[in-house]
Amino acid sequence: MIPPSISLRAAMALLDGLDGLLLSGGPDLDPGYYSEEPIPELGTTIPKWDALEMALLRLALKQGMPIFGICRGMQILNVALGGSLYQDVPSQLGADVLNHWQVTPKRQTTHEVEILDDSYLAKITDRQPVEVNSYHHQGIKGLGDGLTVAARSSDGVIEALESHDVSDRWLVGVQWHPEGMRDIGSGHRNLFEAHVCAAERHALGRAAA
Repeated sequence: MIPPSISLRAAMALLDGLDGLLLSGGPDLDPGYYSEEPIPELGTTIPKWDALEMALLRLALKQGMPIFGICRGMQILNVALGGSLYQDVPSQLGADVLNHWQVTPKRQTTHEVEILDDSYLAKITDRQPVEVNSYHHQGIKGLGDGLTVAARSSDGVIEALESHDVSDRWLVGVQWHPEGMRDIGSGHRNLFEAHVCAAERHALGRAAA
């Protein structure tokens, strides 16, 4: 675990010993990272956290490390690759958008997402559509370089991203919190297992190089 309070130098040293990077949920990302000014609905941002994760992400991407992003983790992965975000989904997408912020425990589902049939995500989840929890008010707007949409909710909000060729560059992000639903069907747990397998392959590749 890499705490947000760790120094950038220490985090970089720690990253050298890792075979995969998982980016968790958290506060809003400073919109300056995608060249926008904050809107009134923007939530709390933590500059040190943003700077640390962005630096780690860029290094991990350079190393070809498998990266799994959850909620904020998916959003910052998208921004690191040149994408952008809706700073506030409800106010920027209108009244027809689903409620993406639940107050119930993470083990409870709040809406469905449709997994694209030809996506890598479809291969590792156990059913379609997938019931998910939801704890976000920001969302993906412009896609980052090399990423493609893997799932959407019924209101069109992007719920999952992946790299164009996961076998070549393992990048996966989901907007929901599968860690809270790992005991509800195998699909959520499979995300973590797939990331671990990708990290193992990355480690073997580095050892053979």
